[in-house]
Amino acid sequence: MGKQLRKKIACGVIAFGFVSASELVSAQDQTSRYCQVQTRMVYDEQADLLKNQTLLHEQLNLSCEQETLWNDFISSVPIPNKSQRFERTAMEKLTTPERLEQQLNLIRAQEARLTSNLMALKVFYGSLTPEQQKTFDEFHAKMARNSVS
Repeated sequence: MGKQLRKKIACGVIAFGFVSASELVSAQDQTSRYCQVQTRMVYDEQADLLKNQTLLHEQLNLSCEQETLWNDFISSVPIPNKSQRFERTAMEKLTTPERLEQQLNLIRAQEARLTSNLMALKVFYGSLTPEQQKTFDEFHAKMARNSVS
């Protein structure tokens, strides 16, 4: 009876090992798929941003003088970037205060990029004619409605 019990325990341990290994592989596959989805989302966001910038540029019919300010404005626009997001495994190794500090640093960096973008936007917007400003405002209002729904 003792021998059969040891065999059953050994089989159970082996089976548990196989199940654990398959769960580990499944978790790694899910992480890999998650990373692929995140990367694809960033590329899609970048493509959408470029498409919208091109469309707006065409609608504004800018003068030669306005082109320089347009280029300054466009270069200040924050580009979606996967590196701006946290790596889960790295964050799990940090203490709670360290994690919060990392999040705060990311928010500060985002604020600095947005502030730079706002300053360039104001300069560019100020160079537009009232008709161009109306086109610009309508374009961005439409973009805001599309992102909310």
